[in-house]
Amino acid sequence: MKKYLRKYAGFTMLLLLSLCFTFTWNPSDARASGNNNYTIVDSQITADNIYPFQNGLAKFRSGNFYGLMDKNGKIKTNPEFTSIESFKNGYAKIYKGTKIGFADENGNIAVQPQYENAGDFSKEGLAPINSDSKWGFINTRGDIVIKPEFDAVYGSQQGFMRVRKGGKYGFVDSRGNIFSDCKYDNAYDFQEGYAAVKINNSWGLIDTNGSFKSFDFDEIKSPVLGLVPVKTGDKWGLCDMSGKIVLEPKYKDISYLSKNLIKVSSGGKYGVIDKNGRLILNLSYDSITPASGGLSQIVKNGKCGIIDDSGKTIVKPELDWIDSYHEGKAIITSHGRYGFINTKGEIKYMPEFDKIYAFSEGLARVQKGSKWGFINENGDTIIDTVFDNASDFSQGYAAVKKNTGSAGIEDSGDAALIKKYIKWGYIDRLGSTFISYDFDSASPFDGDTALVLQDNKCSTIKISDIKSMQSLSTADPYKVWKIKFSKPIDDKAVKNEDDDTVINNIDMTMTDNIKVTDKNGKYVDVSFSLEAPNVITINPPYEGYETSQDYTITILSNNKYNIRDKDGNTLKPSIIEIPFSIVN
Repeated sequence: MKKYLRKYAGFTMLLLLSLCFTFTWNPSDARASGNNNYTIVDSQITADNIYPFQNGLAKFRSGNFYGLMDKNGKIKTNPEFTSIESFKNGYAKIYKGTKIGFADENGNIAVQPQYENAGDFSKEGLAPINSDSKWGFINTRGDIVIKPEFDAVYGSQQGFMRVRKGGKYGFVDSRGNIFSDCKYDNAYDFQEGYAAVKINNSWGLIDTNGSFKSFDFDEIKSPVLGLVPVKTGDKWGLCDMSGKIVLEPKYKDISYLSKNLIKVSSGGKYGVIDKNGRLILNLSYDSITPASGGLSQIVKNGKCGIIDDSGKTIVKPELDWIDSYHEGKAIITSHGRYGFINTKGEIKYMPEFDKIYAFSEGLARVQKGSKWGFINENGDTIIDTVFDNASDFSQGYAAVKKNTGSAGIEDSGDAALIKKYIKWGYIDRLGSTFISYDFDSASPFDGDTALVLQDNKCSTIKISDIKSMQSLSTADPYKVWKIKFSKPIDDKAVKNEDDDTVINNIDMTMTDNIKVTDKNGKYVDVSFSLEAPNVITINPPYEGYETSQDYTITILSNNKYNIRDKDGNTLKPSIIEIPFSIVN
């Protein structure tokens, strides 16, 4: 097989996107689809409901019990559990009645349901479990690493879990060793390689070897941006790692906000300072919380706004609600109107819709009455609100529900007619039917596979035009990936003739056609820039990629604003997936 991906110095990727790749997938148990871009495979699994794939497995319900199947339509976990949660760090909690266990990514029962309570597995492979009202730890084989003896356990931070026993605090390291016995009167989680602890009425910092350095203050917290929050009386300030005061104690509280900003409070109000203790945002806000990409949400008198990572207000607190950012945009509401906002603070109101959902692959679901459609990031209605339900776009396709019979059936209240004629199918990003409306339920595509349900029978759908490239790896969490096209890219901005606003540019085109997701399918907020006429860079997220995490770059080209060359020709490849890992 030809290698269409070559690794150069600096992990530059060369993709000849003007070529058209063709791949086939032809299992013996496939039934004809009438479309050479996909194949439907009957799994012979009976189910009452299905759920999206995650980590290569999909949950299904049979009667009152849940199981897991793989992308080949094979049962990996029998439907015998009363609940199965989402996968986290490779394991999902499974329930039998009130007892909890774990299944792994292969669908194997790693730990039989037996515990009264349990936390998720950490990246290091430890999970807290509760038995007889005490907490302990198990490893991924289900072996008890530390017997249940703690009164409380806290989240994993930098490879250490804080624990409490008999009013004293300690830590458990990533190997399951009790690091620093429960001897501290108080303790904070590890941050930046240190944890603030109190012992014998003295506060100080311990490092990852357990060495203690005393600080002469009434209380301290774990470091924030290289500084230590310190308390004298009832006021908080900052000192450096040697104990020298940087900011005299004068605030009610101090905490981390972003890699450039620190949140402070006084008198029930919040503000922002920088690493030098300089006041950036006055203490006049009801709350300040981190958003993505270094942005933070501010709330004042019940109204929401946004500040950037320098503390500059990019949206005044005038909005009723701001959702989380996805693909550089957040859904908002104001005075009963829905809209969305970008990272520059530019707002687009869409009062014609009753609701707008988060963007996915450059498109957002919209609802008008009981009907669903899609808009792009310019607010253009790309797909009219004609569907009875819809999922987000994934891999260039969306599952949608539609009336295939006479008008009004969906409102008739006749359950038999609704079941017969209101069906799920798939559309592409121009709204054209990709897979016909034959299904009672349909999941979004995960990679090349989706799961559908028809007359209580499960089937998988395989897309045949997805090519997965060789996996890459880097130790740099701020890695800039480069994609080199075979021809210079059309980078000119398209403007509205009426008001001269930009309705499409190179960043919008790349956002529509290139996405980065983590192992769980969660979108990563990256940005794009044009380095050379035929080279696009994928810039890392604000906080960098997570170490020991797998990601996938997916390249599409089937939207209204395709990737085009200078002559206006669409560079339309098959769907290309490029996996990469951030290693320690």
